[in-house]
Amino acid sequence: MRYKKGFETKENIIRVAKEMFYEMGYTKSTVQKIADNASIPLGLIPYYFKTKDNIVLEINSKFYLLIHEFVNNRLNVKKNSYLKLYIVTAIYYEIILTDTHNRKFFYEVLRNKSNFRSLSFSVERIYKMIAKEFELEFDQTDIDCLMISEFGARRELLLNYCEGHLDVDLDYLLKKLSSLTGRLFGIPSETIADYHRQYQEFKEAYDYSAIKFLV
Repeated sequence: MRYKKGFETKENIIRVAKEMFYEMGYTKSTVQKIADNASIPLGLIPYYFKTKDNIVLEINSKFYLLIHEFVNNRLNVKKNSYLKLYIVTAIYYEIILTDTHNRKFFYEVLRNKSNFRSLSFSVERIYKMIAKEFELEFDQTDIDCLMISEFGARRELLLNYCEGHLDVDLDYLLKKLSSLTGRLFGIPSETIADYHRQYQEFKEAYDYSAIKFLV
């Protein structure tokens, strides 16, 4: 019973935070306001989430996993980690950037370098699988450098897009964001172009509108 109560409280905090993040953005949704709207004492939130960024991390992780499961259950391929990652990445950013509320919240987190890490997802294991599948001799240092490089490039692309400095259509941006990994791995341009085509075919074939970032 105690565990169930704790689970319900945690889920209530997440639900309220998502609604507030969607309506008010990241900055105005203070921990105090989240506690008030969740009808719980302020001191109870750190028991479940040390900081507001930890709430964002939880929301983002669940969102990413939902997309990954959706793609994995429908993409009829076996050993092709990059194709899956390409499609998951494109859908992830498509859902966020096509909704003005999502985009506003995302941008506010994006502006803060430390906070942006709460919007990132662990890809180290996937990167190692990609290196193996493409028969690339990448050691741990190579993987670490690749992750850091992609992290910075992705953030700058998104910042410039959200601030209106990058005048491109969404499909172009999704292609660039999803192809960053392949470019850094040295995967042939023809392969990357084919993966973008497969993402577009996947998008036409399946309805993932039920997957939400915030609400």
